[in-house]
Amino acid sequence: MDRISFSLHIVVIVLVVFCSNVGNAGKLNSEWLCSQCTKCEASQCPASEAYPHMTAWDDTLIAAALQSDYVDIRDRGIYSVPKMKGGQSHNKYNAYYGWKSTSGSASGYHRFSNYMDKCSGGQNYMTVDEHGKVALHSLRSLENIAQADWKSINPPKALNHREYRFWVSHATGKCLTVFGGKKDEKRLVGVSECKFDGSNPYQLFAFRFHYKKAFCCCGQNNE
Repeated sequence: MDRISFSLHIVVIVLVVFCSNVGNAGKLNSEWLCSQCTKCEASQCPASEAYPHMTAWDDTLIAAALQSDYVDIRDRGIYSVPKMKGGQSHNKYNAYYGWKSTSGSASGYHRFSNYMDKCSGGQNYMTVDEHGKVALHSLRSLENIAQADWKSINPPKALNHREYRFWVSHATGKCLTVFGGKKDEKRLVGVSECKFDGSNPYQLFAFRFHYKKAFCCCGQNNE
């Protein structure tokens, strides 16, 4: 009788552990994000359509601090990183909210602020300095406000699909560009002379809205 009772206890323990694992399998975690920034602005995520991801020609993500597990909070650079989608890679990688675009209707220029960069002391934008370095900076830190301004130019007809655009810096007159490496690596984003004939496809970028289960802050996603 004791042997039967012991066996039943083992079965119960196994079932509890199994059910616990099954319950957690579908739960998204954001330990990497929470270890760097726990600030949340609301009890639920805003509409993700307002904060899309920028993607490069090869469908990699253009990411800044906390927009990807590849870029931590201290890094002010902008990078092309391997694409990830929330909920599909379990705890290894997560997807996060992207960029907020604002534009001046008169000037035709856009500014891109990083929605995820909540713990760095203020709203930060994609900028380029006089040396052509693309990085996150607050507007008040810029020598010239044009360093945060970008203008959209349509590509040639053969490449004018899936909403791809050139983005030209107001300050330098050069185009946003992904440099070197392979698409499964973290690559630097900077500026270079524009090739409006499309001969450099790594100057073409689009915004995508199809990311689900993306985190907007520590512990909160848009599932």
